[in-house]
Amino acid sequence: MFRSIMHWLGVTLLKWLMEFIYMTCRVTYVEGKEIRDDILARRRPVIFIFWHNRIFMAAIYLKRTFFDKGVHLTVLISQSNDGEAIANVVERWGGDVARGSSSRGGKEALTMLSHALGRRKSSVVMTPDGPRGPMYVFQAGALVASQLTQTELVPVCVAPRRFWRLNSWDGFLIPKPFTELLVSLQPSETEPRKQTEEERENRRAYHERRMLEQRSKLDQLAGVSEYAGKKKKPTAVR
Repeated sequence: MFRSIMHWLGVTLLKWLMEFIYMTCRVTYVEGKEIRDDILARRRPVIFIFWHNRIFMAAIYLKRTFFDKGVHLTVLISQSNDGEAIANVVERWGGDVARGSSSRGGKEALTMLSHALGRRKSSVVMTPDGPRGPMYVFQAGALVASQLTQTELVPVCVAPRRFWRLNSWDGFLIPKPFTELLVSLQPSETEPRKQTEEERENRRAYHERRMLEQRSKLDQLAGVSEYAGKKKKPTAVR
């Protein structure tokens, strides 16, 4: 009973913290405002993809920008303990959760995502380098989901002007209250249904390069310094 109460309290505090910080922040679109408007106007399901260390910002951004305006979201979340808390927050918001990753439950999760995209017409949220990395390495799960369902991939990036950086494998970013959030959405692309292994690897590398360029551009504008992972000490908090 005590553990259940503490878990409920922890999830509640995390939900409030995410919403409070986002409410105090000012969102500025660097690029992709027309992509946002098109998705909202057409209400078509898409696969939103962003790097793992942007979960805190991207999750609440997608909720406020799309979910709260009628675009249903299904979030792929790992079966780890950390993933459990995030899954509970998403469910409290009213979204759906597919539990799995490239290392655990991936096949089952992919089936759930295909169902969400196809029958439920729900958009999907994925982190191509999650849940364990390597950081900024695009894994094939999102690409396969796009292939199987013929659904567009939409890269999303959010960069804060001021932030805390956790000493995690990906240098997880938490924006400070009352900071500016720079947002970028890239044009959507759908993967061809039939691909050879070489073609799939070329496409995987293409999406990785595309998302890295998007992140690099936004981080330079926001002043977010490079971070090479857990083995190095995090940069000083500004």
